[in-house]
Amino acid sequence: MASLTLALSSCLKTDDNCCVAPYEPYFIAQRNGVQVYGIPASAKVGTDSIAVIGKGNDAGIRMHIKFNGKGVYTLQGNQAKYFTRLGNDTVSRYNVNTASASSLEVTQYDSVAKIITGKFTLNFKKTYSKGGATYPDSVRFSNGQFSVPLPR
Repeated sequence: MASLTLALSSCLKTDDNCCVAPYEPYFIAQRNGVQVYGIPASAKVGTDSIAVIGKGNDAGIRMHIKFNGKGVYTLQGNQAKYFTRLGNDTVSRYNVNTASASSLEVTQYDSVAKIITGKFTLNFKKTYSKGGATYPDSVRFSNGQFSVPLPR
């Protein structure tokens, strides 16, 4: 943070092209109509796939695709997962609900900086819960948006 402050404060005010703010990844969506934010990340999955991840202290989403550039990727089965936690315990798990469409769309791909940006819609069905009716049978994420660096 200190280096960012130093870099931005060292700009000359007469030079409009002086400073470019560093890349800022994000992961945001509406969970059952309520705005939620996650810490954005990505990971390699096997040898030919990547995962786009959004995590918080009490929940997380992981979507994986065979990345082939910009386009729409339909998610099925365990290609997307959602979980909730209470402390260190996972208290519910969800997989893609096959009765409703789920997708991830890569809208921008920066091949030099290795950054992908996109949007997603996810419909999950509960596969596990510790606590019974406390956790809903289904969860919907709409208006999802992300920007993450690709795993190196």
